[in-house]
Amino acid sequence: MPLNRIFKKIIIAPVLILLFIAGCDIRPTTMGYPYRIFIIADSTLWKDIQQPVSDKFEGEVLTPGSEKNFYFTWIPLNKLNEFKSRMNLFFFGVANEPGEVNDYLKESLPQEFQQGVNENRYFYLFKDDLFARQQISLFMFAKDRASFKRNFEQLKDQIYRTFEKKYYARLKYDMFEKGEQKDLEEYIAKQFGFTIKVQHDYFIAIQDVQKPYLWLRRFDPDRWVSIWKIKGDSSLFALDTLAGIRDSYTRKYYEGDYVIREDSHLIQTDFRGEKTYKMVGVWRNDSILVGGPFRTYIVHNQPDSSLYFIDIAVMAPGKLKKPFLDQLEVIANTFEILPEKKVSAD
Repeated sequence: MPLNRIFKKIIIAPVLILLFIAGCDIRPTTMGYPYRIFIIADSTLWKDIQQPVSDKFEGEVLTPGSEKNFYFTWIPLNKLNEFKSRMNLFFFGVANEPGEVNDYLKESLPQEFQQGVNENRYFYLFKDDLFARQQISLFMFAKDRASFKRNFEQLKDQIYRTFEKKYYARLKYDMFEKGEQKDLEEYIAKQFGFTIKVQHDYFIAIQDVQKPYLWLRRFDPDRWVSIWKIKGDSSLFALDTLAGIRDSYTRKYYEGDYVIREDSHLIQTDFRGEKTYKMVGVWRNDSILVGGPFRTYIVHNQPDSSLYFIDIAVMAPGKLKKPFLDQLEVIANTFEILPEKKVSAD
């Protein structure tokens, strides 16, 4: 049985339960930074499991400085009310130890889930909109610490992917709920033969329909999405080859940007349900002494033996760059090639 279906007994104030029954949801909308995660766990357990959980969720991102994917903040249970409207809440516990959080989870989690934990069938579950709308809550609960560590090691990639998917879905909703430039999207589709969602404040910095090449840019801080098309196939899928192609465009249109090879790599990834390749790395511009992170998706369009490059990059000296890069990832993943129109013979 899917865990989200059995998770129906988490403690909620009785007045809210009555309002839910009446069809009126007065929960607040989440607040704070989408990349901050608040950890609720008994302190001794958290000290014991912090390193592997942090390694997976926080990690390290070169921008070219060192940043994290997400940022953890531990809070004691008695501070939970102060943080109930934050975007991400992670609850960790074990069944065989006393402690405020462990006891809270034993009282709150469904008995069916707890039984599955004791039988090593269940370990984690997600709950959306627990205390606030657009909130992501994750519960990891094991019968003891050894089981917690073992289960996390086995399931950490799956757990992270699920959280990341929810994170990007929420980000996409927040970005485009009220700030989508549909007129500009229609223009791009008509001129270039592909579609991409355009958030508010982006504008066309450079366009060349014949090449084709499109540069969408936004300031404060400076970040952009560029799309270009070349003839080619999978034989070009090597880092130095693809980086060289990127350099040829960015040196021309970005006033001299180039890929730092030693800080960049090529990965296989999923793009709109299809396997493709993606460059992940750092760019630099020696003429203006700046640099930043970039990501480039390479999409093979087999019907006309071409490759589309969807390139995203950030220049934000003195600021965290990963949050802006995440927004660009959302935009890049809305790219879609339109089918060619067939011209009927008279």
